[in-house]
Amino acid sequence: MKPKETIMLSVGAVTTVGTVVAIKGEQVDVSLKRPVPVWEKGLRAVVTRNIGGRWRLVGWGSIKV
Repeated sequence: MKPKETIMLSVGAVTTVGTVVAIKGEQVDVSLKRPVPVWEKGLRAVVTRNIGGRWRLVGWGSIKV
């Protein structure tokens, strides 16, 4: 991933698009177009990127608030 890249995040039953703001080691800060309700600390998120015109799964991570 790189700054200003558009990614899609799926958290629970919610999916939203966001833009990568900053990357610090293994931590990625994302500005979301639509807010995602987070009801517990450490909730998992699935990360997809648009590669070749298709959304591809590239990883997962935990939400930090």
